[in-house]
Amino acid sequence: MSESNSEIVNTWIEKADHDLGSARLIFHHIPDYFDTIAFHCQQAVEKYIKASLIHLDIEFLRSHDLPYLL
Repeated sequence: MSESNSEIVNTWIEKADHDLGSARLIFHHIPDYFDTIAFHCQQAVEKYIKASLIHLDIEFLRSHDLPYLL
């Protein structure tokens, strides 16, 4: 993995961590907001998968489709 890919991977992981952190905060403070919690969880998973694909040098189309990314 090149240094520039490493930076991209770290950026995706940081953004995913933020989404997961947002989901946790909402869950602890407004647990009835199921749709918003689920949205942030989905976003985090998507970004962690994209970080993994980039780390493994696997090309993928721009997509939010988790089954496709997997």
